Amino acid sequence: MTLLEARGVWFQYPGGPGPVLRGVGLSARGGEVVAVAGPTGSGKSTLLLVLAGLLAPQRGEVLLDGRPLGAWARRRIGLLFQNPDDMLFNPTVYDEVAYALRGLGLGEDEVRRRVEEAAGELGVGGLLAERPYRLSVGQKKLVALASVLAYGPDVLLLDEPFANLDRASAERLRAAVLRRVEEGAAAVVVTHMVDTVLELADRLCLLEAGALRCLPACRAVAEGVLEATSMRIPVSLRLLVEKLGWGGVAELLPRCRGEAAEP
Repeated sequence: MTLLEARGVWFQYPGGPGPVLRGVGLSARGGEVVAVAGPTGSGKSTLLLVLAGLLAPQRGEVLLDGRPLGAWARRRIGLLFQNPDDMLFNPTVYDEVAYALRGLGLGEDEVRRRVEEAAGELGVGGLLAERPYRLSVGQKKLVALASVLAYGPDVLLLDEPFANLDRASAERLRAAVLRRVEEGAAAVVVTHMVDTVLELADRLCLLEAGALRCLPACRAVAEGVLEATSMRIPVSLRLLVEKLGWGGVAELLPRCRGEAAEP
């Protein structure tokens, strides 16, 4: 079932040289991860802000469960900004993760339970008494995501979630996102990282010159589409492609194994 859908979205910043988004269409179903890639400055972060309802398109519309976005939709959509400093403003990590929960009117016992659960899942449970501005960029990102996951949104909009994370933290984040998706949430992930597509994505959407083109992620890998994107291909993956080709790489991926490389 489609949870979130953008239809014919056009967006231009006031005084800007031209539209950032030109008739963009995108859908995200429950239980699905959609990766969005494109050159720096192509409008990926703008697209997430439009999908979250924080920017209003000049033309087109964004729907949640088939209804135009409104204030009612805010508790059902969780947005992780590329820069976590844009999200953190409370005196302690605990208050940061608890902020949206308190806004929902939950009792403090339930707030504490959810804060400790979300923080523990992402490995920042020991930081609850810390001041957010003292944390590393990676820690801030995990705290910001915990503040989103704590209130259980149906749609996750994640802007470069794996940037500045070490391997252990990245794995915690990946597991947390997949857990929500397996429970029926939809995730739209903006990324420059090939690993995000290989490990998480069901579909890959390429944004360039304001236009969006989407295709199944397994097909994108098998056909070598990743080579034509702005994403950096790690040396290890290039060596594997030299031996097996992109089709062979796709067959090694559990999510692609045995799947036909067709739409």
